[in-house]
Amino acid sequence: MKKLLVVFGILVILSVSIFSESVAYLTSQDGEQIHESYFLELDQLMGEYHNTLLNMLSQNPQYDQYFNKPLDLISITDVLMEYKAMEKFLNDNGITLDATKISQETDQMYSQYMGNESTKQIFLMFFEKEEYFRGFVSSLVYRNEVINELRNYFSNFSEVELSTYVSDNLENFKNEFDTVKISRIVTVDESTANNLKSEILQNNISFTDAASKNSVDAQTASVGGLVGWVKRGDISENIFEASLSSTPGEIIGPLSSPLGYEIVRVEDKKIYETADELLVDEDIKSQLTASYVDYQINNWYGPYISNYDFVISYEPLDIAYDIYYAQSFEDLANVEKKYREAILNDNELPEEWYVSYIFTVENLLPMKISQKNDFESYLNIAQSYPEFLGYSNDEINNQIEYYTQIKDTAESTDLRNEASQKEFALREIAYLQGTYGVFTEPEIQSKYNELTNDVEQMNVALENSLVALREVNPDSIEIIGRLYQVKPDDPNVAFDYYATVYSYILEYYNSTGDIESVRQDLETIKGTLDSLNTESLDEERSNQRQQILENIDLLLNQ
Repeated sequence: MKKLLVVFGILVILSVSIFSESVAYLTSQDGEQIHESYFLELDQLMGEYHNTLLNMLSQNPQYDQYFNKPLDLISITDVLMEYKAMEKFLNDNGITLDATKISQETDQMYSQYMGNESTKQIFLMFFEKEEYFRGFVSSLVYRNEVINELRNYFSNFSEVELSTYVSDNLENFKNEFDTVKISRIVTVDESTANNLKSEILQNNISFTDAASKNSVDAQTASVGGLVGWVKRGDISENIFEASLSSTPGEIIGPLSSPLGYEIVRVEDKKIYETADELLVDEDIKSQLTASYVDYQINNWYGPYISNYDFVISYEPLDIAYDIYYAQSFEDLANVEKKYREAILNDNELPEEWYVSYIFTVENLLPMKISQKNDFESYLNIAQSYPEFLGYSNDEINNQIEYYTQIKDTAESTDLRNEASQKEFALREIAYLQGTYGVFTEPEIQSKYNELTNDVEQMNVALENSLVALREVNPDSIEIIGRLYQVKPDDPNVAFDYYATVYSYILEYYNSTGDIESVRQDLETIKGTLDSLNTESLDEERSNQRQQILENIDLLLNQ
């Protein structure tokens, strides 16, 4: 599951601070060597997380930040630790980051945003703690320092190397830097364009006057049709290529474009045929130099980073870390089994463990239930037709063909029914053996018992996790909603869910005064609470239920 999340704005902090708990350490890819000097701190991670979360919520306001948080933190950690690997590369090549400069710039930027009380409160709304915001700010400074030093390192090349790089990619750079300067007249129809072009070529009107008086493109009409210098992508492809192929001073068209029909006068053009012609232009050379640096970094980055990984040192993220590295259903099942006992029996676990375990079970349980059902069918066949277990694939296929014929031709209804049952069982055994393998009846029974026990324990552990989270976050609609899905027939859970929904609806109504938009929801809640088995509710919930019903009646009768 590694790198399933798209992370925005990931910036890393210099690993010199000693004031925050460490979260992760850089390791070799095989995990055998831990580089203890390159570690990530909690404040750094949390600052980056809150910044990333802002980006996520801006794109998807409904993003489930609570239940995705542990895995998001691991995903962000992964990217942050890659920057730690880049720092190690610089250090290994004799380049040390300027810690004093980073600290001073961090202090300056932090004071700029947190020095004003109103601005400070705005940032704290998103970053939760001042320490987290400082972690994010230091990341901004650190990222610039790392990237600048890395670019400086890869900028050490000769003019010959740069020229060779440009020559090898000449066509791409021609497409990027070939430019043409044009003026245009835009008309609604081709006939008008042809008439105007004829008038211009006959010197009855200048191109500039024709553009000013007749072009429907108001922006260029105001300057006599002048568009200026353009490159590929700035204007319609057909117009650019036609202009580039023409002689300065030539009038071409009409040419169709999204704007209408265009008459184009080619004012000037720049076409580059060699690397030297490109490199003579200082502005273009600067861009090509930056491109060559990017090219070298991109070629270096993948192979270099593949030598490194990271290990978590922050206990609350242990399960999420294991999930992140699970590559298959079996891997995820092993993660679930590894932590199940603790979830079932330990009441002092980190909140993130419960959240991560819920993620694991929600992804595993449907498949586990499906496997359990399959082995139940496997067991029924083994008990009803034990001889089928010893058949080879060819024998199964022959038997299917035999019983299909009997099913279709036998005169006796009993024979046809029996043949149909055996044909179905044979087809089922072929699927089960192909999917899970060939087993004896005791082995099937053992596997079925194991799956049954897994499903039962996973459901109990899932419920335990949700109950534990609800104690920490009693007002969370996400948590009680999941618990209600797990235990829809529990009156107390049902009440808690609908009472929480009611509180959200009431909050909306109190802020808007719009009863009509919530009337149907209130009626649904009223009907559900009316239908609850009140004998199963504890006294406190029973009293709350009555109060909510009375309040809903008052609202609906307005």
